[in-house]
Amino acid sequence: MTAKRGRILLIKPVLPYPPNQGTRVASFGLIKALQSAHDVTVLARILHPDEMRDVRELEKWCDRVVPVMAPNRKSLAHRVVYKAFYWAKSTVLRRSLKSLYSCPGVFRRAAAELARENFDFVIIEYWQLYPLIDLFPRDRRVLFTHDIDLLVNRDISLLERNLFRKIQAIRRWLVERKEELAAYRSAGRVWALTDRDRVAIQRICFERCSVEVVPFGMDVEHLSPPGMERNRGEVLFMGHLAAPFNRDALEYFFAKVYPHIDDIDPLSITIVGGMLPKEVEHFGLLEEVEVVGHVEDIRPYLHRASCIVVPLRFGGGLRIRILEAMASGLPVVCSPVAIAGIPFEPEEDFLMGETPQEMAAQIRRLLSDPELAASIADRARKKVLEIYSEEGQRQRVLAMIDEAVQTPENSHNRA
Repeated sequence: MTAKRGRILLIKPVLPYPPNQGTRVASFGLIKALQSAHDVTVLARILHPDEMRDVRELEKWCDRVVPVMAPNRKSLAHRVVYKAFYWAKSTVLRRSLKSLYSCPGVFRRAAAELARENFDFVIIEYWQLYPLIDLFPRDRRVLFTHDIDLLVNRDISLLERNLFRKIQAIRRWLVERKEELAAYRSAGRVWALTDRDRVAIQRICFERCSVEVVPFGMDVEHLSPPGMERNRGEVLFMGHLAAPFNRDALEYFFAKVYPHIDDIDPLSITIVGGMLPKEVEHFGLLEEVEVVGHVEDIRPYLHRASCIVVPLRFGGGLRIRILEAMASGLPVVCSPVAIAGIPFEPEEDFLMGETPQEMAAQIRRLLSDPELAASIADRARKKVLEIYSEEGQRQRVLAMIDEAVQTPENSHNRA
């Protein structure tokens, strides 16, 4: 007799496909892990009609995908009207723009319809979807956070030097902080991507919610190096540049690190991930700099560079680009913030620089010593295979779901 398959609902502010950036990689990996034993329904906003092609592709991995067109993306007129409306609503009600855009009325109504179907378990991704939490039974839901935004926003506020942008950052921090804390506490059960984030959530919530680390897995073989020769002196910077922490990291690299390595010969710098911030547009005009922008397949760039640099000054969650680079056999130079949450060792699995001078020196070491670069890359790849395999993730995720469905929350975790 065939065992009954569970029914899982995953709700996400954006479509988790294609898996071409960190947040989508994590969500798609979770879907792949679940679909072996459960029927998965995905509810997600889409931002453009062309994304319906991606909806159809994602349906190959799911029982069903329910797409909701973001109302502010229907036309230019809709964008203008919704921008004014949300700005006014945010000002009057002290609601964050993030939650207003991510969880519009049409999205809440779609979630309410699905709530009638009595799913075995519901995964709500990101705190800004907190208006949906109470639609689902407390013992059958979890809030899955990729980052702790209140900590990221605090760091942005401290680091920002432009007065106008600093005021904006402080306001965003204060407004979003209130909603994010309320989301964790009302959810009761939270998933985080790293043990560091788990501890932080428990601390800021005063143990009013239970927090577990959801295992992350990746298709390491898909990223395996093809044996091609790497470009001597090529340094890769990779990151979605719409994210504040990536924009800041690129500006920091150009202003503080690059002046200490610009005499390396040969040297080339490749930037993958969206449009350059205005502050560093002139950086992209340099002869040794190639600005690739957004790409669907990052593997050619991971396979041809000599090292990747990840100079984050703030951020949270799991830096999936680091794991992708390691799986590709690419040695990593990074800041302490970037590697936080990944249980690897400096000087063995990666090189770390806390100051611009240290980071520049580590880049020089890798570019000048191919044997060092190869040994670090080899050790890191073996650890990624050991810790972040898809099969390991599947087994642990299914166990977490079974336990969550069968074990009601303890009374002391109730708000």
